[in-house]
Amino acid sequence: MADVGVSYTLTTPVSTVVFNDGALDQHYITEIRGLGAPALRTPIDNVPLGDGGLVHDFWKGPRHIGIEGIFLIQSTRIMNSIVVIRNDMEDELSDALESILRADGTLAYTPQGQGARTYTVRYEIGVEFTHTDNYLTDAFTFGLVAAEPDWAGSS
Repeated sequence: MADVGVSYTLTTPVSTVVFNDGALDQHYITEIRGLGAPALRTPIDNVPLGDGGLVHDFWKGPRHIGIEGIFLIQSTRIMNSIVVIRNDMEDELSDALESILRADGTLAYTPQGQGARTYTVRYEIGVEFTHTDNYLTDAFTFGLVAAEPDWAGSS
């Protein structure tokens, strides 16, 4: 399950990026997809020379995780300072994601009232940065993929 109200930690070979950590300046997730259920592999063939279908065993596929958020800057109201902080945060996120193109990272979080969940992930969909609200907000979107559809410790 996705719970955008908790902290998420993306650990990579070059750095650790923490989302929704309550800091004055933070990577703040506003939407996350793909944690509710993995993709399903559902092989079905038509019955040869007849009506109906042959339904084979279904399998879980890799888990595709889409993350959207904003750079939430609250430490200053001076626009030039905000831009410098945003640029640093963009670089931090970009560098972390680039480092898991050919190496594994982990995405970990604990839904409220649940146990910790960890996925081994790679960078799948390139990060995009979009200025919104007349350049007052800088948003980000990117995608991760977990080859193992279940979180560490689940069955």
